[in-house]
Amino acid sequence: MIARSRRRLRTWLARIRNPGYAGPAAIFVVGYGALLLCIPAQLVIRPLGAVGSPASLWGIGALIWWILITLRGHNPVRGLTGLRVGFGLLTLSVLAGYAAGHVSGWYAPPSIRQVTDEFWTLLPTTVTEVTATMISGADRGLLAFAGWLGILLITADGLRSRADLDLVLRWLVRFGAFVAVLGIVQYFFGFDIAGLFQLPGLTANSDFGAVDSRSVVNRVVATATHPIEFGVVMAGLLPLAIHRSLFPSSPTGHRIITWVPTILIGAALPMSVSRSAILAAGVAGLILFLGWSWRLRLRALVILPFAAVGMRLLAPGLIGTIRSLFTNLGNDPSISGRTDDYTVVLQLYAENPWFGRGLFTFVPRYYRILDNQLLMILIELGLFGLIALVLAIGSAFFGALLARRRTVDPALRHLALAVAAAICGIALSYATFDAWGFPLATGLGFLLFGLAGSVANLTRPQGDLTTRPIVILPQRRGTEMGTRT
Repeated sequence: MIARSRRRLRTWLARIRNPGYAGPAAIFVVGYGALLLCIPAQLVIRPLGAVGSPASLWGIGALIWWILITLRGHNPVRGLTGLRVGFGLLTLSVLAGYAAGHVSGWYAPPSIRQVTDEFWTLLPTTVTEVTATMISGADRGLLAFAGWLGILLITADGLRSRADLDLVLRWLVRFGAFVAVLGIVQYFFGFDIAGLFQLPGLTANSDFGAVDSRSVVNRVVATATHPIEFGVVMAGLLPLAIHRSLFPSSPTGHRIITWVPTILIGAALPMSVSRSAILAAGVAGLILFLGWSWRLRLRALVILPFAAVGMRLLAPGLIGTIRSLFTNLGNDPSISGRTDDYTVVLQLYAENPWFGRGLFTFVPRYYRILDNQLLMILIELGLFGLIALVLAIGSAFFGALLARRRTVDPALRHLALAVAAAICGIALSYATFDAWGFPLATGLGFLLFGLAGSVANLTRPQGDLTTRPIVILPQRRGTEMGTRT
């Protein structure tokens, strides 16, 4: 029995090292997607707090793995790439902000605090209390960023073949469809199934399972922490789902089945009743539309009106509620609240203009709710951090577009386009809500950045020595096992 198990293990290890099979990094990334999307974001290991979510710890493990294989020379990607430079600068800005905050300290001026009907906004604060909270927040921000960076690097450098990419995309879309089903059930029945999820060792760090509403319709959350986050995640997954429907891994299968995840994700997205989600999906759809052939464009233009009518019949009142989100901007308090933040934010930014005060140190309890991740970065990481973020996202976006130009494979070209579209949608949401405060949206964003890096590495010219994937093929005993291509 033991000998048979060992033989099976050796056979499996030999197969996953073959370029025709998914490698261990791909399986690791799929595991991250499952932990990120399928487990409610509020469930954490209590002693570790917010960074104790399974996905966050999985990402930190990915960073440790990447560092070890890189230091030992086993990383097939050598030298500097655009993605490494961009996110390397972002990492430096996070470390600089962490140091600057500890050096200069933190304070909470009374004028910046947002008074609401929440009881905690009426309580006075002390310097000791604020300092302790900011130190804890800075530590939490450093650990959270380590998890995001880890999954980005493992995805970019570890997915070495089309089989790896196909496996990750297939399961990401399936996980997205699962979350979409939870949201659809919540919308129609007013019941959040995710609220029933209980896992050994995990406890909720905040209440979840309640159903929110806007106007006359329910706003869905599923495994996310907020309807906005749910909608943005659906918008980020929709281009990948469309790609899987247009280029299925098994062309001989039933084509209608490949469209089921796309339909589920597309139907669940507007049920978040979120402007951020609609804008993210619209920008991602525009990028896809511009990159498609005229044949695909015509098909999309024909399908969209029928899809809108179908949603109107399926969910009466939903389309009208979403339309009012854009036609009633002048009377929406959430819009005026966002614009009122600008003056206060710029005053606080002036205290630490270059490197900020540390990631996760702008705590709403002592300041105010800030629905703009770009402004949040400006405060927490300074001007250097904001520039680094723009360069990092740009390196992923343009890296995917460059990969599309370098290959003639239609499926790979469309995959690069879909990843670029998803990145553009996620990036736009940074201007409409504080995305890094929501684990699903941020984790998916960094996973998409990593996919852009993987596609760029796979399409590099053979003469480029920046990437040298190691292909290990099973051979007879006594022959050389490792070859380089």
